[in-house]
Amino acid sequence: MDAHLFRRLCEDLLPALIGARIEKIYQVADGVITFSLYGLGNIQQKYFAEKNMPSASSFNAQKYYLTYKEGKDAYLFLSHSRVAKNDEPPAFIMRLRKYLTGKHIKTVTANWLLRKIIFEVQDCWFEIDLRNGVELYFNCPENALCSPQNTYLSFENSYVLSPALTDENFALYWADFSLLSQVNNKDIWKEYQTLTPLLRKTLPHLPFEEQASLYADLQFGGGDIFVYTQNTRQLKINQSVENNPLQFAKADDNFLLCAWKLPQELLVNMGYSPEIKELVFENALEASLYVGDMVLAKIQKQNANSNVKQLQAQLKRFARLEIKLAEEEERLNKLIEKKEQALLLQANLYQFQADYKAEYILEYDYAGQEVKILLDKAKTVRENMENYFHAAARGMRGLEHLERRKKELAEERDTLLNRIWEESAGASIKEPKQRAQKTPQADYGLLGKTGNVNKKGKFTQVVAVKNDKNKTVGKYPKEVQIFRSSDGFMILRGRDTKGNGLALKMASSYDIWVHIAEGASAHVIIKRDHAKQEIPPQTMQEAGTLALLKSWVKDQKKGYIQYSYAKFIRPMKNAAAGLVHVDKSEGTLEITIVPEYEEQLKIEKHE
Repeated sequence: MDAHLFRRLCEDLLPALIGARIEKIYQVADGVITFSLYGLGNIQQKYFAEKNMPSASSFNAQKYYLTYKEGKDAYLFLSHSRVAKNDEPPAFIMRLRKYLTGKHIKTVTANWLLRKIIFEVQDCWFEIDLRNGVELYFNCPENALCSPQNTYLSFENSYVLSPALTDENFALYWADFSLLSQVNNKDIWKEYQTLTPLLRKTLPHLPFEEQASLYADLQFGGGDIFVYTQNTRQLKINQSVENNPLQFAKADDNFLLCAWKLPQELLVNMGYSPEIKELVFENALEASLYVGDMVLAKIQKQNANSNVKQLQAQLKRFARLEIKLAEEEERLNKLIEKKEQALLLQANLYQFQADYKAEYILEYDYAGQEVKILLDKAKTVRENMENYFHAAARGMRGLEHLERRKKELAEERDTLLNRIWEESAGASIKEPKQRAQKTPQADYGLLGKTGNVNKKGKFTQVVAVKNDKNKTVGKYPKEVQIFRSSDGFMILRGRDTKGNGLALKMASSYDIWVHIAEGASAHVIIKRDHAKQEIPPQTMQEAGTLALLKSWVKDQKKGYIQYSYAKFIRPMKNAAAGLVHVDKSEGTLEITIVPEYEEQLKIEKHE
């Protein structure tokens, strides 16, 4: 990825990353890592909305995947989908998951000339370097943007793109126009890092006036992004065969992104087909999304080819097993045939003395044909008869097990053939399910009477909570504080560690759980009448304030909360009361702290 293209991508991407939560990290191929990001662009869009300004980019999905590849053909892009790989993740991916999963991005610093981005999350930093890969730091790296401990910077100060090409630094990075004609001089392009390899290839194909114009455009930034590819169809990756992305991704379907228009002669010299198409995008994020679909399709195709080879090797193993089972079936049938000889011996046993031994005997079967029965001369006729009966019985039992094993093997073989077909069809490319839009309700109403809080709770010290009309609305332990929002919703907050645990026990599965985004705070529960009842923004603001007032940000003006359904919150095993594991978060919000809410919303208790 060219440094100028990386700069354009960072200009659009960095603001959108602030506040996003890292859900999981995947290694989809060698040197290719994907970060699952939730809530991308939420804070950016809110910031522009408050200032009545149009946002540079819109994000209409809750989850995006940031994928990068290190090395010579490095790239970085966003996508709506990811490639699912079932291999065990390597140790360094597990280490990244340990320290980054569930963390929110607080600040971002990017050096576009070096093509690296440094992210700050809670208690650590990690760096994506397109040349060297990912590094994890527990102290603020050099040249990174580090916020004060346990605080958030304002939105406009939480991301930095360096080097800033200001007047005092301009001459350090940009060559004079007169030097462009000598762009391939090693001493010149080594001195000015903005003379990137792709730019050095482009300039000789342009007249001097166009060289200066292009170089000036790059200095000021902005402009369109150009994508060169044989694939002119927008890909949509999902699991359906009708819309299989692999049918569009071919082995020779190369693509190239550039921050400027490339001459046709240069493209041919670089090995691209003369029929290559030129697509123009207004910003780098849209271009990266388009190219990202093709990259995912190619990665999936490579993985599928590798997986198919492994599956085909298993298919050969099944073929060898089938041959062995056929041989075993033949052997068992021969054992079963001994039953006829045993019956003949049994019918003619009276002709022989008890101790009679021989190598064989001649008898007539039921059809009148003479049959030669081989015997073990070390045993009597009776003992040979018993051995034949025993062998036939073993053959029958073995044949039953063999038939069962043949059926299992056929099922395993069919499953394997289906997996081969799925890998070939690209069915392991996953597309996240779209959430159904909730229908807002005009009336919110009061909670009404609560039922039995929790039979297992066995609360003994309780007080009767009454509304303004002196009617009891529920019984709650003294460790839990009760509030009523301005919209009529009942809000529970743990007074202490024990109260946090009790508040969670009293929550229904569809109630809303609120907590500070990072750090320790009280657990706050917003009670709802039913699972489809909407929570008004003012109630979320009030519940968020009640949570933040019981945290380390209580003296600040603003703070961030996370919220989820109570059904996704479960207590940690063998841990202190109130410590929970969040299986799934529904998002984060920036809350303005209003200390007056604590007294205004409190419900008086009466014994």
